[in-house]
Amino acid sequence: MQQQTARELTPEEVKDGERGINEEQLSATQVQALVRKMDVSKQKWKALKRNKAEYEEKLKSENRVLYFNYPSLFQMHSEDRLDSTFFEMLNLKRKIEKGDMTPEQASAIVGQSLFQKFVPHAIGETPAPPPSMSYADYYKNS
Repeated sequence: MQQQTARELTPEEVKDGERGINEEQLSATQVQALVRKMDVSKQKWKALKRNKAEYEEKLKSENRVLYFNYPSLFQMHSEDRLDSTFFEMLNLKRKIEKGDMTPEQASAIVGQSLFQKFVPHAIGETPAPPPSMSYADYYKNS
């Protein structure tokens, strides 16, 4: 399995983006809208994908709010690593926003889900789980 590192902003990027960093907490719908907006940018600049730095710079320039406020989400989406887990997280966030569950309850659900997905396989109790549905396939099926 490929090790994935979370994207963190450098001090220079933080300084550059301070005007773009929101003080407010965005709703699940707002976060999803930012990712959908980035879909348009990804399509627009797909010819640049071979030059990772230039591709990321174009995406960054058109998706500053996502880049500066959710750098790991931006990175995962730019690298086509988002999958159905993203939508599961958004659904939990929506339930928290509606008051249907607490952040602690959502955290427990996420922890249990990740445990079931990775631990039995890692210790050899079960075969590897099927991969999560890709982000693109999720949208095709919804």
